[in-house]
Amino acid sequence: MLTRARRAVLACTRAMAVVAMAVVGVMMLTITYDVLARFLFAAPTDWAYPLNSVGVLVATMLAVPHLWATGHHISMDLVHRALPPAARRVADVVTTVATCFLGVVLAVTAFRAMVVAYTGGLTGAGTFNIPLWVPDAVLFVTGVFLVLAALLFPPSPTDDVPAAVPGDVDVRAEQQGAAPLTGAPGATP
Repeated sequence: MLTRARRAVLACTRAMAVVAMAVVGVMMLTITYDVLARFLFAAPTDWAYPLNSVGVLVATMLAVPHLWATGHHISMDLVHRALPPAARRVADVVTTVATCFLGVVLAVTAFRAMVVAYTGGLTGAGTFNIPLWVPDAVLFVTGVFLVLAALLFPPSPTDDVPAAVPGDVDVRAEQQGAAPLTGAPGATP
């Protein structure tokens, strides 16, 4: 049951990361178009800035749960590795609790803002008005999946490899010449 839940959450977070990558690609195209229109034709767009402002938020936030679940988030490894094992475990618990708290706060506040923006018909400023419930919905989904990822993929006890779903290939362990987590002693089921 836990393995299925991990696989489902990992599949969803992976899909969110793919959407984030696609958003970055669209941002590159719209920024290029805006630069060309501005300098070649002296006719900048009025939609590129607000669209890319939302794009930065969407791309960043959608990638966060997958980065946590796969152990690719930014961490203070140097400090963490210097701690004694008991202190490392405490630091891991504190980090997981803080991540869950952040996810809950993000989900709750984004949901409330999304409801207000949707019912009020709120849109962004400018001539290209993005409905404000859209970025709020992204923040809500991110918050929910961040909590799920933090609970289902706690930091690994070895500190060198991320928690993994059995059957998945651990890319970082393979790059370091170690055996993948699948079937390895101490692998998370």
